[in-house]
Amino acid sequence: MPPAALRPASITAPLSAHRREGMHYPENVLPPFRLRAFLRLTRIAALLLCAGLTPGWAATRRAVDTVPQCPPQIKLTASYLAPEKPGQGPGFYFQLENRTPHPVTLVAPLPSSAHWYAHVGRLWLWRASAGRGGSLVNALSSRSPMFVDRALRPSSKPPHTITIPAHGQHTWAAWTSEDPAIAYQPGCAQCNYPGEHEFRAVFAYAWLPAPGEHIPHLLTCGLRSNQVIMPPFDPPH
Repeated sequence: MPPAALRPASITAPLSAHRREGMHYPENVLPPFRLRAFLRLTRIAALLLCAGLTPGWAATRRAVDTVPQCPPQIKLTASYLAPEKPGQGPGFYFQLENRTPHPVTLVAPLPSSAHWYAHVGRLWLWRASAGRGGSLVNALSSRSPMFVDRALRPSSKPPHTITIPAHGQHTWAAWTSEDPAIAYQPGCAQCNYPGEHEFRAVFAYAWLPAPGEHIPHLLTCGLRSNQVIMPPFDPPH
């Protein structure tokens, strides 16, 4: 559970106290009309992201579905890795635990999406998302629904899968220089605000098969990582 200062509930405090003060909202409270607009925009952004806005998307018919959160026995954690050599860029160390009595199979890439938040005043605001599925409406909320794009027909090439045995785990490291999907990449100039240096990243995984496609032990629920605290940095412009 994120700290209280990070929970979306912190921006939805009761309005009665604010009405008594002449509708002067504290710094960490969004007025109702701004909150509604923010929620609509995040939902639209998540739907567009998980629809796969890539050059080849138009040629591949896909559908957008939601998946439930995986049980706590299946857990994805992430931590920051400092660069090991010049020009490598930062990286992340991932650990996927399967504490169930059955094997689970996931389809690469892992993770399937990354979501970035910037520290603004007392709030953490969404700034960028990237990846290939497993999009979240609000990555800071453990109850937020998770969206995933599903192909409407099986691919001619079998997907690359990773199977984690019962009571087993899988660990790996990934670097932003080798996998741009996990790097902080604001999608537009308006999404990158000067003066922001504190960021947190949340990673997710979700994948669903096309109709008629069968993968043994396939994990059909969604995973989201812990919040990864990044060292202060100046984002690209």
